[in-house]
Amino acid sequence: MNPALRESLEHFIADGEDPVEGALIVAGIVDRDAEVEWARTEIGRLATEVGGVGEVTPRELVAGVSACGFKGAGKRYYEIENSLLDHVLRSRRGIPISLGVVLMGIARRLGLEALGVNFPRHFLITIGDLLVDPYAVAPTSVENCRAWLRENKVGEEGAFGIADAGDIVLRMLNNVRMLVQSLGDFTRALEIADYQLVVVPDSYALRVERADAWLGLRAPEMVVEELEHAVRHAPDEATAERLRERIEQARRMKSVVN
Repeated sequence: MNPALRESLEHFIADGEDPVEGALIVAGIVDRDAEVEWARTEIGRLATEVGGVGEVTPRELVAGVSACGFKGAGKRYYEIENSLLDHVLRSRRGIPISLGVVLMGIARRLGLEALGVNFPRHFLITIGDLLVDPYAVAPTSVENCRAWLRENKVGEEGAFGIADAGDIVLRMLNNVRMLVQSLGDFTRALEIADYQLVVVPDSYALRVERADAWLGLRAPEMVVEELEHAVRHAPDEATAERLRERIEQARRMKSVVN
């Protein structure tokens, strides 16, 4: 883990509020050549372009960002670059959370309140009292979102919870980690998870996912270590017992790590 990036992340989790700054830390973690300063400047430039002179309403802001060419990544959705804010600002393509950060960053620089919404599988934002689908770069409604939840058999509990700065960083890192892990790069997935543990050191779910990555590397002793951490933070005894069974299975595996 890069000590400077870890320190930046720790400070941000303690005191940070600007989602742009959190996203730029993520970009630095994933890409050591991320153009952080340029991205900050570009957000300010876009705010000037979209805001023009005088006040701008939330709807006008969203329409202005759309007119600048920002939209969803389409067929290139599952690419790591869509989680890197500097890349998204250059390509004007992204996934819901990265486009959401662009919209929130511009809105906040224009004096509008903008918050993230931890909607399942599809990050949303609010600008003032306007609910926005960042992927469509367009307003949406609670009714539309509830219909999606029903169609996908997802419960509404927590679906409209506000995402704070730490939530946004964690969710962005999670997207990248899942992508690299799906490609079989378990070492890189563990490196990214190290940063996630700075945000949520007691996460049961993250420890289980780290155990899966160590399993991919055929390192059963590390699988055991991660699962033992998970047991300590399991949500209930039934889950803890299933984890203990996995621990016993891992102990019977042969390590191939030298």
